Amino acid sequence: MDNDTKEFTLPPAPRGLCFDRNDFVKTSFSVDNFLADHHNVASLETMRDDLGVYLKVLRLAMIELINKDYANFVNLCATLIGFDKAIVKVQVPLSQLNEEVINVKQCLEDAMKELMLWLNQRHALIKKKHLLKCYSQTINCLNTLENILSDITDKRKLEQIIIADRAAMQYNHLKFSISKCDSLIRPEQKKQYNEVGGKLVQMLNELLFTFWNDNNEDYLLKTLITLTTLDRVSETEMLIRKQAVAPLLQNIINEPALQRNKEGLEGVYKNILSLLDTKLKLLFTVTQHSKLTFLTNKYRFLVNCFWCEVENRLEVNLASIFAPGNPQLFYRRYSESMHFIRKLEEYCSTKETVKLLHETSEYKSFLRRWNLPVYFQIRFQEIAGGFEASLKSSSTLQNIDGFILLETYKCWKALQDCWSEGIYIEALVHKFWKLSLQLISRYASWITSICSNKSAPKIETTGINQNLVHNSINLYIDSRTLLLRLPKFLELVEDKVHNNKSKDILRQSLKPTEEMLQGTKSKICECIVNELFEYFNVQLKQVSDIPRLYRKTNRSVPTKPCTYIDLIAKTIKEFNEDASKKVDQTFLGELYNSLFNVMTVLYYKYVEDVLVSVHRTEESLRRLKQIRDMGTQQNSDSTGITDGDKIRLQLNVDVASYTSLAQCLFVNVNSVHKLTELSSMVTDAVKHIDIK
Repeated sequence: MDNDTKEFTLPPAPRGLCFDRNDFVKTSFSVDNFLADHHNVASLETMRDDLGVYLKVLRLAMIELINKDYANFVNLCATLIGFDKAIVKVQVPLSQLNEEVINVKQCLEDAMKELMLWLNQRHALIKKKHLLKCYSQTINCLNTLENILSDITDKRKLEQIIIADRAAMQYNHLKFSISKCDSLIRPEQKKQYNEVGGKLVQMLNELLFTFWNDNNEDYLLKTLITLTTLDRVSETEMLIRKQAVAPLLQNIINEPALQRNKEGLEGVYKNILSLLDTKLKLLFTVTQHSKLTFLTNKYRFLVNCFWCEVENRLEVNLASIFAPGNPQLFYRRYSESMHFIRKLEEYCSTKETVKLLHETSEYKSFLRRWNLPVYFQIRFQEIAGGFEASLKSSSTLQNIDGFILLETYKCWKALQDCWSEGIYIEALVHKFWKLSLQLISRYASWITSICSNKSAPKIETTGINQNLVHNSINLYIDSRTLLLRLPKFLELVEDKVHNNKSKDILRQSLKPTEEMLQGTKSKICECIVNELFEYFNVQLKQVSDIPRLYRKTNRSVPTKPCTYIDLIAKTIKEFNEDASKKVDQTFLGELYNSLFNVMTVLYYKYVEDVLVSVHRTEESLRRLKQIRDMGTQQNSDSTGITDGDKIRLQLNVDVASYTSLAQCLFVNVNSVHKLTELSSMVTDAVKHIDIK
C-alpha cells in the first residue's frame, strides 16, 4: 500500500468499476478530489451506479464480520459493566501521587536556582582573578621589556638581534596580556606600552639595514622573522621600498638618465633589473627564503617593494615615454616596456607571485598609461589611408610581388604591414584583425565598383575596348592570387596569436571575407561579357542586311557564313588565344557560357525578324503574281531557288557557323538559352528548298 493509505483491508470489488477501492482508505481522501480525478473516467450516473454496487458489497462484508465475531461483541459489552466504578476508586490515589510529584519538582527547581547563584559568583571570582593575573603579567612584562631595551644598546649588533628576538616574544606576550585586561590599564601604562613597542620596532629597523649593508644574510633573515612575529610585514615592506629601493632608483629613472643612456629606455630597464642582481640581491634572496615563505604572512619584496616603486617613478619621472604622437617611437618604447615586464615576471619564483604582480593597482595603471587606441588610430590612418589613396586612380600595371595591379599589391602590403614588426602590438590583435578584414572587404568592393562602372552603356562601339577587357582579366588574376594567399596570411596571423580559442575565431571570421572576395569573380565575368557583347551586338545586327545582298542580285547559292560571323569568330578566337595564357579554363568556360546566353537571345530575335520579313515579302509577291497571271490568262509556275530561299540558306549557314563557334569554345550548346530554338528555326526554314 501507499504511505498515505491506512492499514485496512477492504473486501474485493467487482470487475469493471470506474474507481479503485483503495482510494477510500487513503488518509488524504476527499470527496471533491475523488470526483475531480474521475470526472474524465466515467459520467456521474455511471459512478453512482458503481458506488451503489460496491456499497452492497461493503454491507455484506460487514454482516459477515459481525456474524463471525458475534461472541467477542457480546463479551465486550459484559466487560464494560461496572468499569466506571473502578475508575472512581483509582482517581483519589492518582490525585495524591500527582501532588507529591509537583512538590518534588518544586524542591528540585529551588535547589537548581541556589546552585546556579553560587556557580555565577564563583565564575565572576575566577574571571576577576584571571584579570588580575593578566594585569600582574602586564606590569611584569613592561618592566622586563624596559630592562631588556635599556641594556641592548650596550651590546654588539650580532648580540642585539638575539636579545631583540627575545624582546619581541616578550612584547607579543605583553600585547596579549593587555588585550585581556585593557579595562585595568592606566593611561600612563598604555603610553609606556606604546613607547617600548616603538623602541623595539625602531631598533629592529636599524638592525635590518645594518645587516643589509654588512651583507649578513643570516642575521638579516632573523631580523625579518622577528619583524614578522610582530606582524610588521607590510610596514617593513614600505620601509624597504622607501629607504632601500627608492634611493637606488632615484638616479636611474629620470629624464636626464634616459637622455644620457645610449640604449635609451631599454638601457634604463636594464639598469633597473641589474639592481636585483647586485645591490638588492640580498634583500631579494632573503625574502624568498623558505623560513619566510612558509609563514602565512609573507614578504612580497619583488612586487610590493621593487615593482611598485619602479612603476611609480616611471609614471612620475618618465611620463614622456607614454606619449603616442610618434608611432615608431611609441612602438619601440611599448615593446621595450613589455619586455621589461616579462623579464620581471621571470624573477617571480611562483605563478602566485606573477598573479599578485598582475593584480596590483600599479600594474593596471602602467598598462592604462599606454594609449593604445590612439596608436592604433595613427596606424589605421597610415595603412588604410595609404591603401585607399591607391584606389582613387585607375588600375595601374606594376607586376610587383606576383601581382599585376598596383592596387592589389597595396592591399597585400597593407595586410602584411598590420602584422609586421614595428607595427603590430599583441594587445591590439582584435583591432588589427578587424582592419585586415576591412582591407580585404574594401578591395573586393573596389573591384565590384570598377566592374559596375565598366558595365555601364557605352557610346563608342566601333571596336572592343582592349584595355578595359585586359584590366578586367588582370582584376580576376589578382583577386585569385590574393585569395590563394589568404591561407598563408592566416598562418602568419596565427603565429602572432598564442590563444587556441582565438585561432578558431580567426578562421571562422575570415570565411565571410573570403566569400566576398570569391564573389568578385561573377562581377568581373559580367563586366567582360558586357564589353564583348557591346561589340558583338553591333555585328549581329548586320543580319538585317542579308536580304539586301540577295534581292535582285542574282547571287549564287550561299555556302559560307557572312562577314559578321567571320568577324565575331576572329575576335573571339583572338581574345581566347590571349586570355587562355592568363586565366584558367574554368573561368573562360563560365565567361563564354554567359556571353553566348546573352548574344543568342538577341541573335534569335534578329534572325526571326528577317525570316518574318522574307515570308511577308514572298506572300506579297505571290499575290501580285496571281493578280498579273489572272489578267493575262497565264499560269506559269517558276522553278528554281528564289531570292528568299537564298536568304534562308544564308541564315542557316550563319547559324550553323555560330553554333560551331560555341562548340569550339567548349560551350554546352544545349544549355545556351534560345540556341536550340534558333537552330530549329533556320533548319525548318530551309527544309522545302531543293538545291540541285
